[in-house]
Amino acid sequence: MTRPSPDRPALAPEPAIPTPAALEAAHERLRRLGARVTQPRLCILACLIGSDAALTHQAVIDRLPQAGETIDRVTVYRVLDWLVDQGVAQKRAGNDRVFRFSLVEHEAARAQEHRQHSHFHCTRCDRTFCLDDAAAPAQPAAPRVPSGFAIEHVELTVNGVCAECGKRTRAAH
Repeated sequence: MTRPSPDRPALAPEPAIPTPAALEAAHERLRRLGARVTQPRLCILACLIGSDAALTHQAVIDRLPQAGETIDRVTVYRVLDWLVDQGVAQKRAGNDRVFRFSLVEHEAARAQEHRQHSHFHCTRCDRTFCLDDAAAPAQPAAPRVPSGFAIEHVELTVNGVCAECGKRTRAAH
């Protein structure tokens, strides 16, 4: 967790165990996918549903229930990647080069054209926001790559201060 500082306010800790509502929502979403509902898929998806921020692999592990079946690190990686492949979650690298996973909230976001979109990362609260087409800068053209290479994904993250943190900063002065 990020330590608070004058520039980075303390964030409220998230619950360590997925809530019953998140577990129920995860079960329903897996059922709608027609996917097998396994304990690892259920718990990991519930962690994403219950979080308002993108989670690292370790953050997901930290939020998993300690009672009952334990879920090993490799299974967590596999389930997170499976959720991305199914269009339920998205994966992006943070400024620290650590992947973060977040829930794809709406059906339109599952479309292939939405999967490559811009993000805004707040350097104060460490939250990341999707930028819609109107708010996002034009996507840069893909760079030229050597013969035989194939681009699979281009990512753009704009770093700055979100509106909420900006208000806090102005109110403090």
